[in-house]
Amino acid sequence: MRVLKLFAPLIVLALLAVAVVGFLRFRHGHGQAPPSADLNAFVRFEQASDQKPINPAEADPPARAAFDLGQSHIEVDQEWWYFNTHMIDERNQRYTFMFALLKNGELFGSLGVLDKQVHHALFTHSTVDIDHKNRLITAKWSSLSQPDPNRLVYEFTFDHPLCSMILKLTANKLPLAVGGEGYVAMGEAGKSYYFSLTNMQVQGTGSVAGVPIRVRGRGWMDRQWGNWRDRDFDQWHWYSIQLTNNVEIVIFDFRKNGKSLTPLCDVVFADGSTRHGLKFNLKVLGHWTSPKTQKNWSSGWQLEIPELEANLMVIPDMQDQEVTDALWEGGCRVSGIFGSAPIWGRAFYEARHRTW
Repeated sequence: MRVLKLFAPLIVLALLAVAVVGFLRFRHGHGQAPPSADLNAFVRFEQASDQKPINPAEADPPARAAFDLGQSHIEVDQEWWYFNTHMIDERNQRYTFMFALLKNGELFGSLGVLDKQVHHALFTHSTVDIDHKNRLITAKWSSLSQPDPNRLVYEFTFDHPLCSMILKLTANKLPLAVGGEGYVAMGEAGKSYYFSLTNMQVQGTGSVAGVPIRVRGRGWMDRQWGNWRDRDFDQWHWYSIQLTNNVEIVIFDFRKNGKSLTPLCDVVFADGSTRHGLKFNLKVLGHWTSPKTQKNWSSGWQLEIPELEANLMVIPDMQDQEVTDALWEGGCRVSGIFGSAPIWGRAFYEARHRTW
């Protein structure tokens, strides 16, 4: 008993230490990671994006044509140009930014200032001017151009009271034909042409809240078009995952009445080789209810891809990255195991819910 009394304070301190470590691990997996660890991992991710230049002529003609802004798809009702980025500036401040121009005139954007835990939703209707001859798309706030038709290099300009940016996005890998053929089923809604540039180097300048910045990072670009009908599904869930081993994963899951219609999982490996239609399991780790719209969104996911020995945690940088009452889209951090080795990375998650 005397021995126990002597060591009681030490035992209490040990138990407190275990509790604190457990709390920090919980926060790292389900909330905010320790700032220094998160920053170091972000820098490692950004540095891993630098690869050798590619030759677009090596891409399959349909995939190369998908990212030629001189190509017209006037025959379809649905079409968009989309990209997302994970960026860091000269002061090691971190940003996430996505923007989508839809042919129907809808513009969607999501800007995250990670170190201040601030998210800005960007949404408006605009006339979208598609100048195929000059490979230029312009709309309110924005323009997207392809200066050289023989290179997968794009310039994006953005001018908004919240921020302004001039970004150069350069493909590090050849385009991915999503689903293997670049033509994917969307349940009863129909089919869609779908191609991705899964690994892009991003460089640019701009300002956020009036503060000038110079940024670098990694990006992702999608091209999608077709004649699908939105009313034939309830929602979709989409993930663009980029890992520090230069592997990228795209997950696309359409649902109706709670049932998954055509789940899709493609992987692009470091050497540019691909695998399509992999089996995967997704587990929702939590939910968040928007105080603005009262919409309930999933928040945090565990992704398993057994064939790749992959078990990944995808955790939002912020819970509130709601863009509209129909769309949640924002940056996430990724950690876990890939091929039995520890891995880290970044992701964007997009949830689109029915509003009719």
